[in-house]
Amino acid sequence: LLKLERFAEISSAKLISAIQAKKEPTLPRFLYALGIRHVGAQTAVDLAKHFGSVEKLKVAGIEELANVDGVGDVVAESIVEWFGNPFNERLLHKFNKHGVKPTAVKHTSSELSGKKFVITGTLEAMDREQAREKILQLGGVFQSSVGKDTDYLVVGKNVGESKLEKAEALGIKQISEKEFINQIS
Repeated sequence: LLKLERFAEISSAKLISAIQAKKEPTLPRFLYALGIRHVGAQTAVDLAKHFGSVEKLKVAGIEELANVDGVGDVVAESIVEWFGNPFNERLLHKFNKHGVKPTAVKHTSSELSGKKFVITGTLEAMDREQAREKILQLGGVFQSSVGKDTDYLVVGKNVGESKLEKAEALGIKQISEKEFINQIS
């Protein structure tokens, strides 16, 4: 790195440190990032909760996968196909070889358990990804859009009107960022 333009000792050390810090992603984030067809952020969370490791997920059959909440036959087949692909097998081996170790998320029991949250606008205390991780860590569910099963709409700054209107129409409780922070603290 030191031979590259604009890289001195400090910036090189910071880059290396940042790379090392990302070698232990949460299991849901890692599964989502693999790009398995039909596996979105929430499905990745559900798979991580059920299996607890890539190794256990890798050997699961279609029937076992289809029994996971939020996973049906199409998603199960897609997962089995992904892990059966030799290219993806080599990719996982490379991750392991280079020290990438996904960590299981410890879900703590709280009053958020099972509660579904949607965030609209910009939060000041944390970014959306940090809020999502905290919700999941406390046993809640993070949703990207408002639905009839949503429990809370967290309202930040510069909100889009469509989520607010839909939440009002469905009678979903709207809470401020401050109220949200109090719930997760």
